[in-house]
Amino acid sequence: MIPGLCGPSLDATAADCFPADLPALERLLSRAVAETQPASDMEHTLAAFFQSPGGDGVPLAVAPLTWLVDSGERAAGFIMRADPVHLRADQACLRLFDSTAFALDAQEARDLVAAFNDYYGRQGWRLHAPLPQRWYLTLKEAPEVATMAPLQLAGRDIRDGLPQGKAGASWHAFLNEVQMLFHEHPVNQARERRGEPAINSIWPWGGGYLPGQITTTVSSVIADHPLLRGLARLGGVPCRDVPGNAADLTAESPCGVQLVWLDRLERSCRYGEMETWSDGIRQLEQAWFKPLLEMLVQGRIARLELYPDGARRYVITRKRLRCFWKFDRSLAWHCGHG
Repeated sequence: MIPGLCGPSLDATAADCFPADLPALERLLSRAVAETQPASDMEHTLAAFFQSPGGDGVPLAVAPLTWLVDSGERAAGFIMRADPVHLRADQACLRLFDSTAFALDAQEARDLVAAFNDYYGRQGWRLHAPLPQRWYLTLKEAPEVATMAPLQLAGRDIRDGLPQGKAGASWHAFLNEVQMLFHEHPVNQARERRGEPAINSIWPWGGGYLPGQITTTVSSVIADHPLLRGLARLGGVPCRDVPGNAADLTAESPCGVQLVWLDRLERSCRYGEMETWSDGIRQLEQAWFKPLLEMLVQGRIARLELYPDGARRYVITRKRLRCFWKFDRSLAWHCGHG
């Protein structure tokens, strides 16, 4: 799974911005069977591999799974992510920048969280920061809101992703309160003096309850992402860090379905950083796509599935690679730009 593989949303000249030197990736995509997925995003794709009893393909909530990894504890009740964000005023809107866009140390996080808890603790809301970049909000009961991950809103107007639903208006007011609470906080005053972006709000998303058990068709998980690590832990399957290249997969992993999550491209894709994205995909070409192609040719792996997003899947086998009459199409073409 490679979120961001198809690059930032670009205009009609997008094909000219895509790297031209990706022969291994282009061969894999061009010889594959391309399938349309019922999933709408990567979280729904993951639901096909990790399910709670009676889940019917519904994605598991992100917050209790990443909390399991970040804190080492099982959330007893409802918990949601409430990550620190920087909101930047831009003409008539506020643009959101998530915690991948700025540095935040542990003491700054503790001070801001303490201010929040002093103000909201009386109503039973409590903010936690097991890691500076990932915060969590525990509530007495689940709110009636639908939320969006901050990375999905990277650099965009927050109105595109504010909480929606029956309680949406009250949550908009709550977020305005948090902005006022953090605005004059000494942490942000010091950050502004240093020329660093203020941590002037939190972003609620990914809320839910931790299921008692889940089932999975995956034999092992190779991922640095906390969501994938949480799924592996709850599903009782081994999980290890992403190696430097694909050649290490067969040397260290057992047989069966190995789920690899490569998120090197996601941030640059979301923020429209074309040069960084291009550099990243060239690195993946050498470290991953080229060795994966070789391993398929040699029969060292039986089947490869590539997921560039939630809506598509490319299935490649050694037999499919022999379809020499299939022209190698560019990545831009496969992504709908050619």
